[in-house]
Amino acid sequence: MNAITRDALQSMLSDIRGATFATLVTATDPKLRKTGNPLGNVRKVSRVNVTLGFQYEGAVNRQRAREGSEADFQTAPRQWGTKISPMLIEHKGKVYLETKIERSLSHSFIDADGKEIDSKMVEPFLPARTPSTRQETEKEILVRDYALESILSIAIRGEEYVVIQ
Repeated sequence: MNAITRDALQSMLSDIRGATFATLVTATDPKLRKTGNPLGNVRKVSRVNVTLGFQYEGAVNRQRAREGSEADFQTAPRQWGTKISPMLIEHKGKVYLETKIERSLSHSFIDADGKEIDSKMVEPFLPARTPSTRQETEKEILVRDYALESILSIAIRGEEYVVIQ
């Protein structure tokens, strides 16, 4: 496995053209409800297969066509951030990687001491997920933006990188 800095990762991702598959390992802060939450600070470590550099409108329209619906979906303007490359977003001084989730491979929750927490203890404090109604699809096209600082490793184009710094 190769080591790569966040700046080098950003540069590498900026140079990619076209849709590209990748596997990410990320550490994010889930938005846990505070009321009655005894867990304190919790990190979610996820391993996901994603598509980078995809066209959201096209992905939704292809899904609609597969489901026998009219492929006339139009993308609304982005609600936050500015695209700085086909897959990177800048917002308030931070850079995010725009992804289309293909498959969640695994996830775990870690407490402030780095100890794993049983998912059953965390689930009651996770916010309810509300699926998109704009897409009008049975299978939702899931888009997630990951801050580059939350990416621990990436496997892309036959290479694996651990992100340092």
